[in-house]
Amino acid sequence: MPARSSFHNEEQRSTASGGTENLSDIFRSFFEIEVATTEEMTNRVFEVRYQVYCIDRSFEDPSQFPDKREHDAYDPRSAHALIQHRRTGDSVAVVRLVLTGDNPEQSDLPMEGPCIPRMSQQAQDTIAATPRQHMAEISRMAVSREFRRRLNEYESPTGVTDQSSYADAEGGRRAMPYISLGLFAAILRMSVKHNITHWMAVMEPAQLRLLKRFGVEFDHVGPLMEFHGLRRPAFTEAASLINGILQRRPDVWELITESGHYLPSTPVNR
Repeated sequence: MPARSSFHNEEQRSTASGGTENLSDIFRSFFEIEVATTEEMTNRVFEVRYQVYCIDRSFEDPSQFPDKREHDAYDPRSAHALIQHRRTGDSVAVVRLVLTGDNPEQSDLPMEGPCIPRMSQQAQDTIAATPRQHMAEISRMAVSREFRRRLNEYESPTGVTDQSSYADAEGGRRAMPYISLGLFAAILRMSVKHNITHWMAVMEPAQLRLLKRFGVEFDHVGPLMEFHGLRRPAFTEAASLINGILQRRPDVWELITESGHYLPSTPVNR
């Protein structure tokens, strides 16, 4: 597999580089973040989603997408982003941010009906008090098949388990979720553009645990439930989460915010 071999060779070159790069430098040496601003870029996002959600995991019926691009009714009012592998130009991972849109009668978010009623009353009250135009759902977070194989986790759509590891510039093998952190950086970029102050998501438990190890902690996390596999619903104020990362992991904060270039707005009623 050419892409996999190329990536392996690039890891070896990074291992031999002497270990002087920081987290942001390591990420940028391998990957770049692209927010979809054209139809062509959006179609690339849909193609990765088709492979992951229709072919690999069978969450969606591939016969419904003859163009091999998975999409749904939420996509027209969503922002989309992807992570590219710099050397090959391959699409590594994708994510969307579902916005509430301009029509109050069609402002629902995918997880609201099945997930929010199962969260704590405090979480439900916080969600209800949040202005809808400033709320968005992190959704369709997926890593391409080739890179899930490279991460030794073919079964997980996000390519993350408690055992996931990644070669770093120092030559060690340790849990360094560059792709997950890169996706969070993409989410932040889209959120700043659309003035989003609160995020909700349904995430794999292993991914939540891995992100927490890197300082990414949601304010409210609900019970384990079946939602395209076992997932936990989560809700958080974006500024609170980002400030927490700055306190716990400044290196991760620098990567996600591009050294403070992208910072979410603080809610006026906080």
